[in-house]
Amino acid sequence: MNEVIHGFVYFIGAGPGDPGLLTVRGQQVLNDADVIIYDRLVSLQILQLLPDDTPKICAEALPGCHPERMQVLVDLMVDNATKGLKVARLKGGDPLLFGRGSEEIEPLIAKNIAFEIVPGVTAALGASAYSGIPLTHREFSSAVAFITGHEKAGKPDSFLHWPEIAKFPGTLVFYMGVKRAQVIQSNLLEQGMDPQTPVAIISQATLPQQKQATTVLGNLTTIVAQENFNPPAVIIIGSAAKYLGLWGWRNKLPLGNASILISRPKGQGLDFASKLKNLGANVFQFDSMAIKNPDDWNLVDHEIKNLSFFDWLVFTSANGVEKFLQRFLQLGFDIRALSNLKIACIGPSTALALKPFHINPDLIPPRSDAEGLIEALLPLVKGGKVLLARAKEGRALLSQELSKICQVTDLHVYSQGPASQEQIDNIKLMLSNISMDYVAVTSSNSAKVLFDSLGGELRAGIAGGKTKVVAISPLTSEEVKNLGWGSALSSENFTTDGMIDEMINDWSNK
Repeated sequence: MNEVIHGFVYFIGAGPGDPGLLTVRGQQVLNDADVIIYDRLVSLQILQLLPDDTPKICAEALPGCHPERMQVLVDLMVDNATKGLKVARLKGGDPLLFGRGSEEIEPLIAKNIAFEIVPGVTAALGASAYSGIPLTHREFSSAVAFITGHEKAGKPDSFLHWPEIAKFPGTLVFYMGVKRAQVIQSNLLEQGMDPQTPVAIISQATLPQQKQATTVLGNLTTIVAQENFNPPAVIIIGSAAKYLGLWGWRNKLPLGNASILISRPKGQGLDFASKLKNLGANVFQFDSMAIKNPDDWNLVDHEIKNLSFFDWLVFTSANGVEKFLQRFLQLGFDIRALSNLKIACIGPSTALALKPFHINPDLIPPRSDAEGLIEALLPLVKGGKVLLARAKEGRALLSQELSKICQVTDLHVYSQGPASQEQIDNIKLMLSNISMDYVAVTSSNSAKVLFDSLGGELRAGIAGGKTKVVAISPLTSEEVKNLGWGSALSSENFTTDGMIDEMINDWSNK
């Protein structure tokens, strides 16, 4: 009987690049994996979604050229699974469609290692949707064929039967074909395909740098050379290809194809990013800081258990709201225990963080910064007792000024850690290939961390006017100016929704 191995290998299709096309199951498995082995074609945007603490290995970084590397890769998966670990093998597109997935799975079967295949959106479907090409159409194409443009080297016979391919009654999609465009073109023409047959070439499908062109079969190699198309790319041949760009659905969205870098603490900004994506933007997130629990909850727990002692509970960030109230509920209290307190928030974004807890603040100052909050609170808290729930690294100004007229308990409910170097390196690489249209900063601190981490990569675009900085408030806008980035677009209502409105207004003028 074969030995039972308790580890597991998941073969996950990452899709063509847009992180929104990664499946829910794929994300679940990646979040739970002990080690992730990913392909070079997995986009940086998807790599950003991977858990920071999970070891990640690029398959192309393993030693040897492909034939030798395959054995090293398989050995790596087997070794980790044998140790009882959950291995996520993350592959571009779909694992079993020109992804060599079966070649990696067969050795696992031989060694009785359990595995799961998580399908992914294949490149042809991503290219079709994002370029507006219907691969099938009742008027002219009732079939579609996916064909490799690059067969295994050294194989004695080709599986491609060009006479049948040339007569295929539908749409042809060639994967990995731009380097062999001459072979594709000459074989199809030799077998009688009309040189005026429409052709579309789409590279980097679904990503901000997606590039596309349309031509006819007789000019295929000329266009590939003139437009300098490089892999990864697909070539679509048939009547469907004439539709390239005809629909332009993404360009018609309010932020269609705008590239936006948002700077938020890790774990935040998901709603912000989702709204931007729904408006057609390509969104990249920079986790400007890591949010950590206190080293010791004892002080927080003590004050929560003595909330009846206080008159005001003051929050200066959404993180403070979430950390304090989550701990409050974990200790077994319910919202009624806050009924004797008045609650103040530094601004609308912090107030929004109260919504999931079904709490409305008693005070949001007109000016969303420490100075504005001090000005609003001074007439209300004299002689009272204030609990200030904030970051360990927060400004001391609020506590110092309020302490002059009332009793303040400065409670650190979370701390802030630096952005990871791995993330910084990944975004630097991304910025070398993609220019941003907007950089959205949601606090003065996020602006400073972004400047310190990526200022060199962003400076030229901002100075030249290609990249605009969007700030959540006048205070953040002032910090942007102090950093040397000039004037920023500034939200009028100090919320991420206000920032989105500023970007939409600006983008509509371009």
